[in-house]
Amino acid sequence: MTDVTDVAIVGGGIGGASLAYALAREGVGVTVLEASEEYEDRVRGESMHVWGVKEARELGVEPIMIDAGAHIAPVWKQYDEYAGDAGDIPMGMLIEGIEGTLNLRHPVACQALIDAAVAAGATVVRGVKDVKLAGGSAPAIAYAVNSHTAEINAALVVGADGRNSTIRKQAGITLERQEPISYIAGLLLEGLDGVPETDVLCGEGDRLFVMFFQGGGRARAYVAPGLSGQHRFSGPNGTSEFLAACNLKCYPWGEHVAHSTPIGPCATYPGDDTWTDTPYADGVVLIGDAAGHNDPVVGQGLSIALRDARIVRDLVLNGARTPDAFASYGAERVGRMERLRFVADVIAVSQAEDADNRPARRAFLLERIASFDPEIMTILLGAFGGPENIPDEALDQGLLDRIRAA
Repeated sequence: MTDVTDVAIVGGGIGGASLAYALAREGVGVTVLEASEEYEDRVRGESMHVWGVKEARELGVEPIMIDAGAHIAPVWKQYDEYAGDAGDIPMGMLIEGIEGTLNLRHPVACQALIDAAVAAGATVVRGVKDVKLAGGSAPAIAYAVNSHTAEINAALVVGADGRNSTIRKQAGITLERQEPISYIAGLLLEGLDGVPETDVLCGEGDRLFVMFFQGGGRARAYVAPGLSGQHRFSGPNGTSEFLAACNLKCYPWGEHVAHSTPIGPCATYPGDDTWTDTPYADGVVLIGDAAGHNDPVVGQGLSIALRDARIVRDLVLNGARTPDAFASYGAERVGRMERLRFVADVIAVSQAEDADNRPARRAFLLERIASFDPEIMTILLGAFGGPENIPDEALDQGLLDRIRAA
């Protein structure tokens, strides 16, 4: 049997489901093909910077996430092994009308958004396998589900199927890659009652520690070691090693975190970057990680995906279906990813890269933050308030050299 739809979205994660909802509510025919029958804990994609929250609001999905239990963090606390309490980052002051960053467990967010897409009129097929793309001006997708095969004819196929995107590969789109500077591992924790639910950013010893609270004594903790820590949290002792790494002396509740209860898998990801100049082909456009991802050390994935979805939504509603019509999206995304790549490099080099002078690197960065150094403040504003705030001249590779030489 062959179905017909205007837009077929392969991948029903946060980016794909948000786009499906935003298009369906405008009356566009949308079919979403999602591989999972139940969303799994991916150990990432759970904290959204304020510029991403703004995109969520413009897509209309912010209330959906709030209703699903999202936790708002108006302030981040910084701690350092030498400086102690290194001050606050006022997230709620960066973009007018945005109260702070938004934290929500990934499977919960995905389910809430896909349910909203269905309620808006989208068709969703779960448990999809063996997706085959026939591109061109009249693209089609063949797939298997429940031991049966089916086909969809569409005016446009959106690849929202993650880092290993089959749509990207079948469309012949290749990614550039920057090698990692560090790794990042994550674990979901509960039993944090009594710990202030203020998101934290800590540098101590050979690691960067970040924790995003989800409310109710639950938080996602991340530890970023250098390249030497690739396998530090692997194997049967990985979880216990991770919890031990959370016991930072500079964080007043480090011991409490180390004795909390893990309630999800512990996974480690490389801090690499990927991107493409052309996240589109004949009959196809890519969003989210399928179009290239940023080093997760600065947690930009959700914000990137939602801006992708918002721009593609706007273009589709204006009639975009061909590669030329998505050229402006590609150009904006290239500049955006270049800026976020630089932000990630600054954070990874100063906080997580293997080095004998890591404390001096952290001190270099903190001193400039404390003095409101415009070079550093511009980069931080870009990280939290949106990469468009970073001018071309701020992408100075010499800054990385100065940090490394601290």
